[in-house]
Parts: sequence; C-alpha cells; structure tokens
Amino acid sequence: MVFKRSLLAASVAATLIASGAAHATNGYFSHGFGVKSIGMGGSGVALPNDSAMIIATNPAGITETGTQINFDISWFHPVRGYDQTGVPASGDSNSNNFYIPELSASYQLNDNSALGIAIYGNGGLNTDYEPNATSIATGQPAGAFATAPGTGGEGGVNLKQMFIAPTYAHKFMNGKLSVGATLLFARQTMQVKGLDGFGGFSTDPTHLTSNKVSSSTGWGGKIGVLYHATDAISLGGSYQTKMHMSKFDDYSGLFSDGGKFDIPSTWTVGGAFKVAPTWTLTADFQRINYADVAAIGNPSTGYLLGNGMPGNGCAGGDTSKCLGGSNGAGFGWSNVNVIKIGAQWQATPALQLRAGFNHGTNPVGSEDVVFNALAPGVMKNHFTAGFTYAIDKHQEISGAFMYAPKVTVTGSNPIPSALTYQGALMSGATQAQAQAAAGNVPATTTSIHMKQYEATIGYAYKF
Repeated sequence: MVFKRSLLAASVAATLIASGAAHATNGYFSHGFGVKSIGMGGSGVALPNDSAMIIATNPAGITETGTQINFDISWFHPVRGYDQTGVPASGDSNSNNFYIPELSASYQLNDNSALGIAIYGNGGLNTDYEPNATSIATGQPAGAFATAPGTGGEGGVNLKQMFIAPTYAHKFMNGKLSVGATLLFARQTMQVKGLDGFGGFSTDPTHLTSNKVSSSTGWGGKIGVLYHATDAISLGGSYQTKMHMSKFDDYSGLFSDGGKFDIPSTWTVGGAFKVAPTWTLTADFQRINYADVAAIGNPSTGYLLGNGMPGNGCAGGDTSKCLGGSNGAGFGWSNVNVIKIGAQWQATPALQLRAGFNHGTNPVGSEDVVFNALAPGVMKNHFTAGFTYAIDKHQEISGAFMYAPKVTVTGSNPIPSALTYQGALMSGATQAQAQAAAGNVPATTTSIHMKQYEATIGYAYKF
C-alpha cells in the first residue's frame, strides 16, 4: 500500500511537470529513455538493467525490475541555426536550454507478472529566431522567414510531446520469455511563429502561424518481447504503433490535411551479451517511420513550388499540395535507421560505469533544407557515458552525458528567384521579362546545422 500511494502521488506530480520539451536527436525522437539507457547510446531493448524506464523501450522488461520508482531529469542544450550564400543570410536560434523530466515505476504482482507506468517526453522540436534575423527569402534583417516587409519578425517552432504509458508484462517458459504491452496516451503542443510570408502557399492563412499554443491528443500502443537464449545472451524487440492524433486546429493552414500531425510508428530489435562476469555489451537497431506521416514526410519545396516557376505544385494551382492541403507540403523527412551500441562495467559492487554510441541516418535531404531551417533535426552521431552508484540496497543515483557533434546539410534555395519572378509579374512584366529578372538573382544556397549536449541525473528507490 505504501508503494501504491507513492506511485499515485508521483504519477500525478510527473503528469503536471513532464512537458516533453524539445529533445531532438534521432530526428525528433529522443536517442534513449532512462538515465541508464541514455548512458549506453540509447541501447538496451534486451537489457532491463533494473530500471522501470525500460517501459519506454521494451515493456516486457518490467518482469525483471521488481518494485521501484525512478525519476530522471535531463538538461538538453541544442545549438542550431542557418547560413546562406548568394542572397546572404544567417540566423542562430535562441532558447538553448531545456529541462526534461521523466518518471517510471514498476510493481511486481507475483513471480511472473508485473505492472508499471512511465511518463516521459517522447521528443520535440524547437527554434527561436530573433525578429531581426536575416531572411532566407530576401536577405533583409526582417525575420528568418520574411518574404516582404511586415511578414517576418520572431520566427520558429515549439513542438512538445508527452507520453503516459501504463504497462502489463508476464513471464512464460519458466521465466525465459517475457511479453509486455503498453497503452500509450500522447499529448502534444505546438506553436509556430513568423511564417506570415508563406500565406500565399496556405489553404488557410489565418491558421498558418503566430497563433496561440495548440494542443493535440491521441492513443497508441507498444508491445515487447524479451527472451533469455542463454545465461549470457538476451534478445529483445518492441513495436510502437503509429499514433493518430487529433488535429492542431490553430495550425490547420500549416500542416497537411488541415492540421494533422501524427506520431510515427517505430520498432527496435537488439541483444544484450554478458561477455564477462563484470561486462555487458548491448546492440540495438531502431527504425522510425517519419515518412509515413504526411506533415513530416511530404516534400516541402517540391510541393510548394513544383518544378520551375510557377511550377506544378501549390504555386501551379494544386491546392492539395499547399500548406494545410489534403496532401499538403511537409518537412520532407525520410525514415530514420538507428544503430545503438553500449557497454556496462560493474566496476565495484556499488558502482557501474557505462559508455555508448548512437548513429542515426539524417532525415533531411538537400532538396528540403530551406523549410527545415524551421526544424533542423539533422543529427547523426551521439557519444554517451554514464554511471550508477548504489547508496544502499534501496537507493541508487545515476548520471549520463551525451554529445552529438555538429551536422550541416546544404541545399539550393529557389525562393529568392521565385519571389523576384512573382514580383515582376505583379508589376506588369511579361513572363519572359519575369524569367529574365529571376535569372539575375544570384544562385542561393542554404545550410542548416545543429549540435547537441545533454546531461541527465536520476534517482531510484527500490522497495
């Protein structure tokens, strides 16, 4: 009963504080969940590691975590921005410090069954450009995305996603096999600023940008298996469904299908290998299906401008490809494949040390760089380290650190020449004259970049 009351109070508290703040490493999904996994490159689908946060990676794992409560908090520091040649422009995002809590608990029902819950930030996106950042469209200090006077100002996006994950797991085959299932509830919030200049590309310009924080909710599920092939080898896998979210009504003119921003499905497989009495190695493969979500995976510049001027996309009259259209423009993200490896050393009876590496493919291609200045989730490599120290048989503290070196993606920017073309036509020029004017605009290349730091501390109490 003490545990149940503590779990209820902790869960309520975590629900109030867990905001799912920006946490963009593998695309916009976190590279790992729980301080122990974070220290091992986000790996551990086959290694519960005495942490109830295994729920977020593989719900089957709570059959091996006993009765406990965990609380972690991460300091996340992304450094991101854009640079441009031809029509010169640059901008660095502000809001570089985020604090991301997560809480988990497991309760051993009997020798074979366990219940648990985890509350955590799945990921997020954030940019925050100054009102006088030079525009990627005009090169003028009028805001990152200004296309004309009065259409820019402060620019950026703020997406937060929080998951609440009640879980049940059961052992079979005399404890060799565990199967777990999680019911996922997601709440996400969105705010976008500074895109007024893209009103001509929107099906609903009044619900495109600079609106209040909009919220969205939805449900999904996760299943997981954990199998002990031998005393030294464990295998695991999990699958999380695509989560169909309610629409962001305040951004029905920005995201495809009138504001739909679903959360993509993901699956992970991996193994844990006890190679020596004090050494365990882990290796995971994860797939995140961003391309299956129209608001994320649909092309951006290709859908908006088409091939040429005015092109055959939104600018050519195909409103379905406009921002907010039935199959509207997105960020152009491809699916992400992630390899995670980790090592854990039991240095003393009370001290564990960890290290890890995480490599994910970059979801942003050169053809979609311009729109992704709004959300440059381009990270590839992550280097991690961590520790756990057992204070006594009930309590332990853990820490982890992650560094992701700078990644830059570069692509051509057709917007300055397209604006010149349209401006010439509006001034009475013939199509040939407008094309000639556009041809005089310098070839423009935009680069987006990001690097990241993260430090996490955690506390666990075991009953």
